[in-house]
Amino acid sequence: MKSVAVYLGSAPGCKDLYKELAFELGRRIALAGITLVYGGAAVGTMGALADGARTAGGHVVGVFPRGFRGTKEVRESGLEVVHHGLSDFIETADFAERKQVMEDLSDGCIVMPGSFGTLDELFTYACNRAIDKHEKPILVFNFKGYYDPLRQLLANMQEAGFMKPIMAGAITFCDTVDGIIDCLK
Repeated sequence: MKSVAVYLGSAPGCKDLYKELAFELGRRIALAGITLVYGGAAVGTMGALADGARTAGGHVVGVFPRGFRGTKEVRESGLEVVHHGLSDFIETADFAERKQVMEDLSDGCIVMPGSFGTLDELFTYACNRAIDKHEKPILVFNFKGYYDPLRQLLANMQEAGFMKPIMAGAITFCDTVDGIIDCLK
């Protein structure tokens, strides 16, 4: 794998642990010689991920919607949303184009803890795989059971006949950074 898209929150999460985890994942992706493709933000776990990769000398591509200034909380805090100093920075017209560019630039994706945007990105990537736009791996970082409800939902979809077993198996859940890195190799 030459490049991986990582989808995660622009919020820091309620514990420093999420930012530390993102930083370590970014660092390990860089040490594996894999290009990191992410949403281009300097805030929250997104910023920590990019910083981790940059610290290890990694190639980091930020993909950011033109004119976006962050959530209301970020705007009110006065924080800079856009991450400066990345290897490459691509502006897109909107979030839909951002998702497509990130998918096009990546050989697979990792989904870390996040919220609506992260789930939107996961499901877009998975839907595109389901309709044969690609066969790229999808890794869900299930740190401390964060995505256990998603795993159960996928099982429910399969049991109810709305998802074929092959598609349910297209998403791999990993519990550790080591597990994610092993899957990337």
